[in-house]
Amino acid sequence: ADQGARHLGLIGRRSPSAEAAETLAALRDRGVRVEVFQADISVAADVARVMEGIQSTMPALRGVVHAAGVLDDRTIAEQQWASFPVALAPKIDGSLNLHRATAGLPLDFFVLFSSVAPLFGSPGQSSYAAGNSFMDGLAHARRGRGLPALSINWGSWAEVGMAAGGDGAHRGGWASMGMGVLRPAEPLATPG
Repeated sequence: ADQGARHLGLIGRRSPSAEAAETLAALRDRGVRVEVFQADISVAADVARVMEGIQSTMPALRGVVHAAGVLDDRTIAEQQWASFPVALAPKIDGSLNLHRATAGLPLDFFVLFSSVAPLFGSPGQSSYAAGNSFMDGLAHARRGRGLPALSINWGSWAEVGMAAGGDGAHRGGWASMGMGVLRPAEPLATPG
């Protein structure tokens, strides 16, 4: 919205929290139309249902930002086959479902929020790293087909996101490699 978007379709597996509802109300007070769709992007039928809702009730879709993810940290000794989909599904199935649902649309952007985990490794995050690595590859494949795509290998964010609620051990691990945390206003700020 700060970059000029006047229509937003937001997808989440759960209804917005009280804090999120306040943010949505503030956006609406600024004249931004915000539609919230409850769906799991790792389920193709859910994505198809949301796309139908967007196409029938909103202006033409111009861009996608995939920011979904789930952490299920486990060391290799603790890994079980049943635990792999927890972290993989939102990344692999979710990004692939969004790609398939929008591949024929004239999008301006298709942004995947990936992670530095596949680049630097992170203890206990083999599934999460693999899922994010898939997203990086999907972005390259889309670009090779002439479709817009950008995969951003974010580090840990302060105040928001999966790492913000942790006990600090995760951030301490990144700090030992010389990486700090990102303040939300910094990475999304427009240069200039």
